[in-house]
Amino acid sequence: MNDTVSIIVPCYNVAPYVDACMNSLVNQTLRDIEIICVNDGSTDGTLAMLSEWAEKDARIRVIDQGNGGVSSARNAGLAVAGGEYIGFVDPDDYVDASMYARLVETARQHDAEVVACGYVFFSGEGGSVTEEGRYVPEEGFEPDSGNARFNGNPVWRRMRAELCNKVYRREVLQHHGLRVRLEFPAGEDYVFWMEFLPKASRLAVISDQLYFYRRKRSGSLTDIWDGDGALRMERLEYITARWKETGCWEASVRKGWLAYAMKDGFLAYVCSPREEFFQLDAEKRDELSNRYRKWLQEADISLDKCGLDRWDCAFCHLLGEDLIKDGPFTRLYHALMSRCRGRRGRYYRLRALLSRSS
Repeated sequence: MNDTVSIIVPCYNVAPYVDACMNSLVNQTLRDIEIICVNDGSTDGTLAMLSEWAEKDARIRVIDQGNGGVSSARNAGLAVAGGEYIGFVDPDDYVDASMYARLVETARQHDAEVVACGYVFFSGEGGSVTEEGRYVPEEGFEPDSGNARFNGNPVWRRMRAELCNKVYRREVLQHHGLRVRLEFPAGEDYVFWMEFLPKASRLAVISDQLYFYRRKRSGSLTDIWDGDGALRMERLEYITARWKETGCWEASVRKGWLAYAMKDGFLAYVCSPREEFFQLDAEKRDELSNRYRKWLQEADISLDKCGLDRWDCAFCHLLGEDLIKDGPFTRLYHALMSRCRGRRGRYYRLRALLSRSS
């Protein structure tokens, strides 16, 4: 008989964190689990520690492979997983003892294909643990994602794109050949979610904060900063291409997933309060704008009908214009408006940045 949950843990040079992570997994109240630890070419003793844990608990399986990256390690775990559901845990994080029992209970209650929970961010520097934030979603169930809402706060959006706060029904992953994409050194969880979402029908989310994310570990992939916005644009282009290949394009446009991908990806970068886009040199800024403009034209979506708010639409229209020509009085007005706070001010600063003299 297959295990209820296969938990996949990709490990690369995480010896200081292995014991805390493994303790949280072997002590799950749901006993019918398998823990697949994939050592991804570690050089710091991680493999020896994982082997010791495997000797103590027969539910732990260790796979040793050369360094191929976190996505490669997760896929190696997926290839051998036999559980009814799949879960992912990063080795520098840990989980509540009831996490998988609660997620599976909810999955069976609703016959859901994916269930998500809330989570906590913490830092663990200097031997002390400090909570830095938490996400507490509103509970909900969506019986038919084909008719799911986009406006408001739909279930699928409350689930967030993080890979590790969920269990996924394995047969859905197998049927559609879904894997973690190797093309992305960061943000691969976002791509995985946007590929998975159109393939699932029954979605559920619970408010319990059961997963604990460690922040700012030295060497962690979460430290990768997409300083020039190219990675976000690549994700948007990739997701669009995949939806077209797999026949999800029209559905994704209709349900607003396309706008979601755009807003939480590229627009989040351009509209960020940190204003990274404004700090790019003119050549990179123009290159990124041209890529987005081309994508927006090919997407051909009605911006005011896909759940974007006023300022989101304004930014999209602005970035989608081929050439902005403003006269001196218009530029003066925009300069004055750019002093406003929030997105209003950023919009006018962006317009001034992109405009050319008429």
